[in-house]
This record gives sequence, structure tokens and C-alpha cells, in this order.
Amino acid sequence: AGFAHVDCLAEMATRDPWIDVDGRARASRWKHCGTCHQGFLDALDLEMTRRMWRHYRDAPASAYRSGALRNVAIRLRTEDEDDAADRLDEETTTCLDRDHGSVLKSEIVKAASIMDTNPEAALELLTGLRARVGQCGDAHVSATHAYVVGTTLLNLGRSREARPFAVECVELATACHGPETAITFGARRLYATVLVEIGQVQEGRAELARVLAAQTRVLGAGHPNSRITKAALDRVSAMSA
Repeated sequence: AGFAHVDCLAEMATRDPWIDVDGRARASRWKHCGTCHQGFLDALDLEMTRRMWRHYRDAPASAYRSGALRNVAIRLRTEDEDDAADRLDEETTTCLDRDHGSVLKSEIVKAASIMDTNPEAALELLTGLRARVGQCGDAHVSATHAYVVGTTLLNLGRSREARPFAVECVELATACHGPETAITFGARRLYATVLVEIGQVQEGRAELARVLAAQTRVLGAGHPNSRITKAALDRVSAMSA
């Protein structure tokens, strides 16, 4: 990992907001490094999100502007800035169909924001979105939905029901983002955790070890996602001891 000059990153995003990723998909330069395609994290991600908001807030109304501001709202919600996120959602609703990918992803993130404190309510919201997500046809949205549903079911102790969602999430994340990206590593960690919870401890531990080895090679041992996986692997190893 290194340091980036935020003004330069924002200027590049303003001039050309998209990055081609191995011919499979395009990634937002507001959210991803143009060189390695890894997503921005923590303070840098939040600052680039605010820069994106400042860039698009006075732009003419369009579906693209609405989608961009929806992404800002999604990020603000993860910082518990729900009032600001709600205002952006309301502002952009009139320009986007209710089944637009950005709208659906925003609703999924709303459910994710309560899945730890009220998983039953989160699951009810996510179940209601299932048909719309399928009809949307956006694999990125489907992958996010599968991940949040699987995690919510784990929180409810319904590990066997979580398994097909974890499998779906790994398949979609790999297809959309490639096999060695932070998003796909997170999906594989979810799948490994499900295996452990349904009693396949050795299989889950082996998968966590593979994920950690790949993360360490691609992201570095000090990357936040690598540390999360290492902590999960340590817990499972302690269970097996």
C-alpha cells in the first residue's frame, strides 16, 4: 500500500470516471485505483466519495448523475450519516426507475445497516427485494444482495440456509471482479465461515487459509481485509486445536 494525492485522483476521475477491468467490466475511478483496480478504503474512500458528491451535485439532472449520487448516499450510510443519505436518495429517486441498480443497491445497504442489530427486519427487507434484484439483471447488485442475505442468515444462526447465498456471491463476485480482488476475497471468506458454522470445520479452515495466502500476496498482510481473514482463521484454528 502507498499514499496517493487525493486532488490528483479526483482530477483523473473528473476527466475519465471509468476504468476498464480486464475486458469484463468497468470500475468507477471515484472508487478504485486506476493502476491495480483495488477499491479505495476507509478515509480515502470517504474523501473520494465527498469529492464525487461535490462534482455531481450541481450537474444537470440525468440518470448518470442520479446513479453517482446514489453511490454517495450508500457510502454515507456506512458512516451512519443516514439523514444526509436519505436526502440524496429522495433527490435522485425521480430520475431513476425503482428497479435501477443504484436504487436497489441503496435499499440493500439500508438493510445491511441493521443486519447486526435487527437481523429479522433486515432479512424481511432483503427477501422483499429478491425478485426485483433478479429482474434487474445487474450481477454486481445480485452479488451484493447475496452477500448481505448470507451474512444476515449467519447472524440469525441459519447457516445451512446461508450456504447457497454464499456460493452465489462467490460465483458472481468472481465473474464481475475477477478471482483476486478484495470483493471476491470477502465473498470467499463468507463461504468459508458458512462451512465452519455447518460443521465442515476443516474445509472452512482450508478455504480461509487459501484466501489469506492470496490476500497477503495481492493486498499485503497489513491490508484491513487480510487482517480480518487472519483473525477468522485464528478463531477457527483455535476451535480445531
